Amino acid sequence: MENIGQISYNNIKHIFENETTFSNQLLKFLNEIQLTDMEIKTRYESICTHLDEIFKVVFPKSKTYKFGSTQTGLGFKGCDLDIYLDIGEPIHETKNASADSWTMETIFKVVRKIMYRMGRVFSDIIPIPKAKTPIIKFCYVQTNVFCDISFKNSLALYKTYLIKYCISLDTRLKPLMILIKYWARHFRISGNGRISNYGLVLLIIFYLQQPSVNIIPPLMKLQSTCQPQVINGWQVNFDTNVVLPPITNKDSIPQLLRGFFIFYATFVFESQVICLLDGMIRTKSEFTNIESLPFYMDRYKTYVNINRKLNTNIPMCVQDPIELSHNVTTSIQFHTLHTFVQYCTIGAEICAVTNKDDYRDLLNSLFSTVLKTETVETKFKIIISANNFQHLYELNNKESCIDMVEKSKSTKSDWYFTVFNIVKDIFEKVFKVQVKILTDDVEAKQQKIILHCTGSHCVWYNRKFTSVILDPSLSSLEKEAFISEQMIKNYDKEKLRNEIYLNFICIFEKHVHAQKIVLTISNQNYDKHVFRKFENFAKHKLCKIVEQTLIFMHKFNKCY
Repeated sequence: MENIGQISYNNIKHIFENETTFSNQLLKFLNEIQLTDMEIKTRYESICTHLDEIFKVVFPKSKTYKFGSTQTGLGFKGCDLDIYLDIGEPIHETKNASADSWTMETIFKVVRKIMYRMGRVFSDIIPIPKAKTPIIKFCYVQTNVFCDISFKNSLALYKTYLIKYCISLDTRLKPLMILIKYWARHFRISGNGRISNYGLVLLIIFYLQQPSVNIIPPLMKLQSTCQPQVINGWQVNFDTNVVLPPITNKDSIPQLLRGFFIFYATFVFESQVICLLDGMIRTKSEFTNIESLPFYMDRYKTYVNINRKLNTNIPMCVQDPIELSHNVTTSIQFHTLHTFVQYCTIGAEICAVTNKDDYRDLLNSLFSTVLKTETVETKFKIIISANNFQHLYELNNKESCIDMVEKSKSTKSDWYFTVFNIVKDIFEKVFKVQVKILTDDVEAKQQKIILHCTGSHCVWYNRKFTSVILDPSLSSLEKEAFISEQMIKNYDKEKLRNEIYLNFICIFEKHVHAQKIVLTISNQNYDKHVFRKFENFAKHKLCKIVEQTLIFMHKFNKCY
């Protein structure tokens, strides 16, 4: 599950425990996670105004536009801002361009160059020129908002207008969509390499277009009453003043949610295509033989004769309602689709069960019920052996046998407890986790000590500080602790994201026979991706810091 950042489930689950009715829970849930009008005004609105001032120096006719979730009203707190830059002049193909004309490549290079020069305005600049739609990722320093800027076409603006219009048709739709978006994010169904947020919203709209639901009309009905505005071969406009019949569906949000889950839990993805243009389920074979498609797909047929067909050779196929040749779910893998269907099945069951109690436990159950395959505990072990430090504890050969035995016992006992204290300090000072000792009477040096550790800082990226000269008199542990501290300060200073969620149990155990310590670290959080990265870091650092700290202690005759 996703447990990162301000709106992670761990930070909001108290809502479902404290509030007694579904409506109160939903209201507080939405207040906790969705981007407010005030946040948009104070943190987002000024960005495009400033960008217009910057880019007009090079592109006098340019204008920037916001699109995506910040404009549809479906944005979460801290979400990125999507920006389209229209330079106001024709953009030519590279191969046919004259020396003084603009191409996508030259626009990209010019914008990137401007950004690199303005370090006080832009940070964390990541150009992605080879994407289908080339973008530049950056952080707008003044309000600490991460942005994606694109230049290729304006279709995204019209897609945003369409979603915003659909949401405006009924007051139930915005909370329903935000709820499903959060659910998909929480269980890592949506996001990079999975179902895009845009694709997920289209799935919701398509379900709401179905005759049994009939809340949102097919796009073709909205387009049929207006003169087509065509961009890149596609009609992008629709009639927002078209007279629609009254909505007769009176289902509650939980009932609509259950309908969504049932619809996609039983959908035949391997052979069917989701078409929002007409709101109908079509077969993949119809798109193989395009002449079998209806007349209102004529723009698609014309486009296909020159360009590529809709890609239907993937697990899920959702046809973009405007850009009809684009499958918006091309990045999804079979395992993600399988997970989506399984969670839809679980979600439908939870909705049915909680109906008996007016859905009081719906949200809590929905977000806390995990697939059995994901409840398998993730763990790893680290072994610290005294053999690696044998030279530090060699006894004086002149001592008597009795002295040697007694000193050996004492040395082993001290070694165990010294390593325990070093490990605890590494967790707290280097890994930046809070440590709670669950074992009573640690001083008795029991065979097993149990620690519960939680943390919210990612300290394993970019740990090299080339501009900082560390004091050579510091121990390895002190040096690594200093680096972690500086990383956190730098992220705070530069207003960059550095939040993760770690929650693990560490069992510190003496080996029965050999002079070894076995650390068994078990994940208590469902974000395996973060835990795996922590595992790699811990395995690489922990033994090394312990060893170098023990050597430092021996060399300078220090004790713990």
